[in-house]
Amino acid sequence: MKTISRIFIVLALLCGFQTVNAEWVKRNTNTFAWFKDIYFQNPTKGWMTGTDGVLLSTEDGGMTWVQAKKFTSDNLLQIYFTTENTGWMLCERSVLGRNDQAMSYLRRTTNGGKTWDRIDFQDIGRQRVTHFLFNSDGVGIAFGEGGAFYKLQEDALSWARTQTPMHYLLLDGAYGTDKVGAIVGTGGTIMFTEDSGFTWEKASLIGDSDTRFNSVFFAGQKGAWAVGSKGRIFRSNGGGRLWRQQESGVTANLTDVYFTSPTSGWAVGENGVIIRTRDGGTTWSDVGSKTTHRLEKVIFNGSRGWVVGFGGTVMTYDDGTGNSDPGAKPVLMKRS
Repeated sequence: MKTISRIFIVLALLCGFQTVNAEWVKRNTNTFAWFKDIYFQNPTKGWMTGTDGVLLSTEDGGMTWVQAKKFTSDNLLQIYFTTENTGWMLCERSVLGRNDQAMSYLRRTTNGGKTWDRIDFQDIGRQRVTHFLFNSDGVGIAFGEGGAFYKLQEDALSWARTQTPMHYLLLDGAYGTDKVGAIVGTGGTIMFTEDSGFTWEKASLIGDSDTRFNSVFFAGQKGAWAVGSKGRIFRSNGGGRLWRQQESGVTANLTDVYFTSPTSGWAVGENGVIIRTRDGGTTWSDVGSKTTHRLEKVIFNGSRGWVVGFGGTVMTYDDGTGNSDPGAKPVLMKRS
């Protein structure tokens, strides 16, 4: 019995050691595209978008990715599905090739991504749109340079310009509930809503108010985090009205933040920076990524984490159960 007990203790220690030392592992993608976004509709179906019209999809949770036949050379910045078949992509034209055409436009699919039709923003001029956002009721908004702000109309197809009090470059947004959400941007801009985005008010910040906020994320109904320039992280406990700065331990610009629970979160940024908190942001630690490329997005699909970025960078994380396995399968890229 003592021998069996010792065996279980050793196994427990080994499992604990693997969990503590779990790492983000870089996967071979066979592409140098600058990946801008990664999104999973469900545990098995996901998408990656990038520069030069690169669009990848997976049907097996990310074990293999298929590169779609290229239908544009414009940059694909963001992808999101409101239903199983209806999805949207934010696109940006090449500066060299756009002539007098608008810089930003959308593409929409109604057949699960088999085809994508172009949708133009109304009265966009030369302003750039940086992000679009849907709440759980399907209310869509899009925003970008100079406070440019658009709303999806009742026809679920056209996007009309609306007036807002926001004048800075807006970069990201998120909802915590059907009604509560936030939009962030340059000049220390954080705007919050409590009515599903029909009205927006300026939030109060305690800390470096000159921060360029690149990303915001809600964990639960009221807890939220915003990250940005010079490694700055702000947290709100009241649904977005008041934000307090937290110490991140890094100075690199942070580009994205994601929490898997109210206490466990990740942030990524320039120079390959990946930091983690296990206590709701009170302390953050640099976990290392073994790359110096700019990282754009971090998400989790179930227990597996994903990071994408510049130079075809794709990394995964499995809490010591997958990535620490020498036999773990790589991310394979195939052409359709």
